[in-house]
Amino acid sequence: MVNKLQGNYANLNALLAQSVNNSNQTSVPTGLQSRAHLAPSSATITDEMLSQFSDQQVDEILNQQLSSLLTISSTPSGSNYKLSSEEVALRTVISSQQEGLLKNERSDQLIERLNSSVKNIQGAYANTSDILSNLGQLGFNQKTFLASSQLRVERSLDPFMENFNRERYEDDDNYGFELSVKTKEGDVIKITFHSAQGYDEETGETTDEFSVSYEVDGDLSEAEHQALTQVLSGVGEMADEFFKAKQSAYSRYVPANQADLDLSFLSNFDNKELSGFDLYFSTSEGNTGDADGALLGTDNELNLSYTLDEDSEQQILEFESVNGQNNIDFSLDMSTIGAQDKSQMQQYIKALDKSLEDSQLNSSEKSTRSAFGHKSDKVMKQGLAVFKSAFSSMSSAAERYSEIESVATKQFTNGRELVANLVDNMITKDPRYQGLGSSNKNSLGDGISKLADFDAKFSFAMDQGDYIATSTTKLSQNTEHQKSAGLTGVTQDKASSTRFNYEKGNRSDIPPDYYDKQENYTIGTAVKNNELVALDQAHEVDVDKKVYQFNPEISQYELKKELKETTTSESNIRVINDIWLEKNEDSYRKNERKRLSGVGATNEFRTTSSYSHTQLVTLIGDLDKLEQNKEAKREYLAVLSQVSDFMDKSK
Repeated sequence: MVNKLQGNYANLNALLAQSVNNSNQTSVPTGLQSRAHLAPSSATITDEMLSQFSDQQVDEILNQQLSSLLTISSTPSGSNYKLSSEEVALRTVISSQQEGLLKNERSDQLIERLNSSVKNIQGAYANTSDILSNLGQLGFNQKTFLASSQLRVERSLDPFMENFNRERYEDDDNYGFELSVKTKEGDVIKITFHSAQGYDEETGETTDEFSVSYEVDGDLSEAEHQALTQVLSGVGEMADEFFKAKQSAYSRYVPANQADLDLSFLSNFDNKELSGFDLYFSTSEGNTGDADGALLGTDNELNLSYTLDEDSEQQILEFESVNGQNNIDFSLDMSTIGAQDKSQMQQYIKALDKSLEDSQLNSSEKSTRSAFGHKSDKVMKQGLAVFKSAFSSMSSAAERYSEIESVATKQFTNGRELVANLVDNMITKDPRYQGLGSSNKNSLGDGISKLADFDAKFSFAMDQGDYIATSTTKLSQNTEHQKSAGLTGVTQDKASSTRFNYEKGNRSDIPPDYYDKQENYTIGTAVKNNELVALDQAHEVDVDKKVYQFNPEISQYELKKELKETTTSESNIRVINDIWLEKNEDSYRKNERKRLSGVGATNEFRTTSSYSHTQLVTLIGDLDKLEQNKEAKREYLAVLSQVSDFMDKSK
């Protein structure tokens, strides 16, 4: 079945829902131009006083404000001809363009000049209004004169602005949309959308003509149709954000704010009817220029793929967004078995934010700015917001799938959730607990996470031409269950990493600077008769950073400073027959090298090293009972050996 629609792009979300229902729609083109209408306001002084400033006097003040904008004199030489305010306004635009041409500016720079001229003209009218208001001479007649004059200027500029933009953009702007949804039965639904920039000669307006096709390979049941509609609703909202148009006559497209691309609809993905979908958005615009002034296309693309495999109990998401020089790429491979854990989710979100902050702060020697710059930093944060949204939504989906699958729920409840609660009770409520004593706080969170296991990666790259600055963050969680001789246990690994480095672009001599931080947290448990008898924890943070400087004498980079830092903390607890045995061990090692002299000097470095190590063993309980009762002592030692052996095999 194929359904094709023709019309003007308005709201893609509504359009997708319409295409599924196999109907047609034509929307009215939205006007791209707006006018400011000044309504009369009540006078604060008498009409007699207001009549003192005539239209000619108001025009003289306005003329002065507009004349101050001229960058190149456009007044005819040898003539006493006095330009009107409207003529001066138009001359400011022409003079600014002439100045840009004399400087051999690129097309995109000339466009920026044009937009600035329009803003300056609007400012001149506003200044004139303020001057008259301060003089007590801004009455109905004066407001009407200024509004009429500004309207005449805008009408004169409109054809020029429209033509200026149309010559540069016509046939250069294209919009693309492709969605493919696959049902569990193997049916495939394909929806495509294409739009090309057009121009209506009769109305003199720029229009967006588009076509949509809807095709189904197979027969959809009512349940599949309902599941598809749910996906289309979420995808449609993403599309509306990606393709949204700025309400201005001179700027039609606004690059999507990544943070507004909502993936929360994944939490309600119907795994009973659908197996996944692939999504593609694109825009191509001729709104930049190269060094010679030739127009280049700016491509904005978004690729998203989501798959749920019930056989492997995994859900997989891949996302890539290319916006000019910025590239956002992330992937999420997550189990479909998990439970709600708000505290752990908040901990992971904080860890992601901290990783991004570390990457930015350590990408440059200047603590006030990163290697990416303010604008790209903002784009990177927006991309991370989408990543966090997907992470949270897929975790919620795993919780919902676990509730549906009764067998999985029983297995999970009797396993990880029970142990997680026992561990949490020991860490938060047992006064004997000392735990990880590292001064470097565990950003991954102590205890066992109830969330679905996952392996995630977020990458941001900014193409600077000569080289590419890249920031990569990884986050993962893996859980295993053990059972042996009356003992059950859960082992869980949590890990995060942050890396900043440069990759090759147009040049081979890229800065070898890099920053690498690895954080790992491992927890192991043993449970006997629903009591926690063993708890092992290990936390380690490794930091490796190198900064280089370019030596022009040898045309290569040389090391400027280097830092290696390792912090470890371990805690091993055994609780048998109410006897508490805990061993805590902490260590810190730091090695740092800094070049003593400047570029080109001898390779002399100042090396600083430091190391610390502490170890503590705590034994709490009725030890006299063990000394007095040899049988009790043998039983204690036998169970202790059994538990320790179980814990060793679980690692």
